[in-house]
Amino acid sequence: MSDPDDRRLLERIAARDRVAFETFFVAHGAGVRRFVRDLVRDDGLAEELTSDVMVEVWRGAGKFGGRSRVRTWLFGIAHHKAVDALRRRRALTVPLDDLLAVASDAEGPEDAALRMAERRHLEAALASLSAEHRAVLELTFVAGFSQREIAEIVSCPVATVKTRAFYAKARLRDALATAEHPS
Repeated sequence: MSDPDDRRLLERIAARDRVAFETFFVAHGAGVRRFVRDLVRDDGLAEELTSDVMVEVWRGAGKFGGRSRVRTWLFGIAHHKAVDALRRRRALTVPLDDLLAVASDAEGPEDAALRMAERRHLEAALASLSAEHRAVLELTFVAGFSQREIAEIVSCPVATVKTRAFYAKARLRDALATAEHPS
């Protein structure tokens, strides 16, 4: 959905149009849920937080200032809800589950086993990163946000996003290399 379409939906949501809200939820709910799930690493909590995010959209649609894309605003809400939940749980590690595809049915058992091993290897490496570093990687490589948009979402300067991305990639590279060649 384009940003102008999202903006029109928000205007209708601000006027309490339930059909517009349902359309918005269908368009963005799965992406928000995936992002939140990757941060909190709990399907039930991700469902609850996704609902909380959408309730916030319902309540705050009229407050959208238009200084960013609607999707950036939405993921900012999702990020803040997830971080608050992590603080409450005091969770330290959250891997990103969707970076490697699940083994396809066309694969043989050896290929499927290798793919699952690669997935576990990547998840372990991602788990070694801080939540802030994982969020920057998720927002960049899975959700496709620019560094400026990520800065808005996570409420920090663009320079901090660049630094987090640099260190996240370096630490991920080190973690993957260490796991491949244990000493």
